[in-house]
Amino acid sequence: MAYEIELKAHVDEEILDAVRKTLEDYPGSESLGAVSKFDMYWSQTDDGDPVFRTRREMTKDGPRVLFTAKPSKVKTEKGTEENQEFEFTAPDGQWDNILTFCSGLGLQVCRLKWKKGFGYRFMQDGFCIHAELLEVKYLGWFLEIEICPKSLDGFDVEAADRALRKVLAAAGIDESRVEPRGYNRMLRLCGREKG
Repeated sequence: MAYEIELKAHVDEEILDAVRKTLEDYPGSESLGAVSKFDMYWSQTDDGDPVFRTRREMTKDGPRVLFTAKPSKVKTEKGTEENQEFEFTAPDGQWDNILTFCSGLGLQVCRLKWKKGFGYRFMQDGFCIHAELLEVKYLGWFLEIEICPKSLDGFDVEAADRALRKVLAAAGIDESRVEPRGYNRMLRLCGREKG
């Protein structure tokens, strides 16, 4: 089990290069390479609430499948997400078997999502920040920044939120560009929840 404190903000195309350069040049920044993620959300019905997600993604170590369930998800008024996550991985070569297994259980795909871009890791105010500059198909470009503590016991969520917002400011993105809605909700609103 893991937790994440996350912020995502819209990035206008005219500042993409500047944001990417900021992430590359951030003190101690480590490039995680190209990001490519294809998400399938599974539910009891084709229009129900997702039970879990299967993600086919490319990592520095090669392709893999990531299973994720989020039993606890909280959005703050300022647009920060606090999520509890259960995750495990499977080899990418098992993708077809995974689809057969999920369908065989009677589950149906209720959402689809594609992301591509660039990933980085660096420190800010003592927190390890994972940042991704991503194009989300049908929605445009976003900067996703997150901190992933193993536990929230004794963890200073407010300090983590301040660190995320410092990264946002350093990238030249105004607070007004923070997106409080989840991608799935935005895709549903534009009629693209299944591509």
